[in-house]
Amino acid sequence: MLVLAVLLAVSLAALRHLDRRRAAAPSPDRRGRASRPGATRAGRHPASQAPGLPRGVTPRDPDWVQAGDGVPRVAIVIDDVGFEAGPALELSRLGLHLTFAILPHQRYTRSLAASLHAAGHEVILHLPMEPLAYPALRPGEGAVSEAMSPTDIALAVARDLDEVPEAVGVNNHMGSRATADPRVMRAVLEVVQRRGLYFLDSRTTRETVGFEMAQTMGIPALERTIFLDDRREASYIEGQVRGLLRKAREEGTAVAIGHPDPVTVEVLKRSVDLLSSDEIRVVPASELVGAPGGGSG
Repeated sequence: MLVLAVLLAVSLAALRHLDRRRAAAPSPDRRGRASRPGATRAGRHPASQAPGLPRGVTPRDPDWVQAGDGVPRVAIVIDDVGFEAGPALELSRLGLHLTFAILPHQRYTRSLAASLHAAGHEVILHLPMEPLAYPALRPGEGAVSEAMSPTDIALAVARDLDEVPEAVGVNNHMGSRATADPRVMRAVLEVVQRRGLYFLDSRTTRETVGFEMAQTMGIPALERTIFLDDRREASYIEGQVRGLLRKAREEGTAVAIGHPDPVTVEVLKRSVDLLSSDEIRVVPASELVGAPGGGSG
């Protein structure tokens, strides 16, 4: 009897220990992975809510990719492409999956859109939009302004998109006034929606309504995390690259915007090894649409 009592006590102790270990383990979600706190924080939508990716993007589950390999992902968008060919082509040869935002109606708009797309890079329209400093600061031909009617805005956006037929998305060039105007943004986003594209809010003003309105309309969208070169100094840009990687490690994804200026090109060339490491993945901006920390899908 004494032996049986001892064996029973040992068995009960082992079962209690096993229950404590199970209680301490993270609970798996429906896909069998450990659920990640914060994946549905305000302003972000999990991939399971995405109604679909934009035209020209291979359907995939970004949440599965992120959870499967655990590698933080960043998108690096190069704005203001189209004025000259050399810097953009130099960046295209770095071996990184960059996204090129191309201005319409410029000397190299069509040729760069075609060549960058052919080289395997993602291309989006860099839509000129009215800034607060207009007319002292002019966004360029094909610009959308507050003075335009919704019909005129739609026609301008359509003409600009026709200049960049390879585009799978749209982001704003300047636009600190226009992106804060709900009437203007709705007219812009209706064209984006009809074309089956995504919208990247460059966040040139804290008053922008672009990202939130795109979410409301069910348009795939994301927003800039960091500007790489709002100061055109090598040491500053290097610090912003490191900041981009820190943000990606914290949030899972991050979006940077830079420009094809000589100092930015040089810093990115020196950063290729860092950006190509096993600890980070540079991806087209469309791959972050619908990803936790990236944007809505």
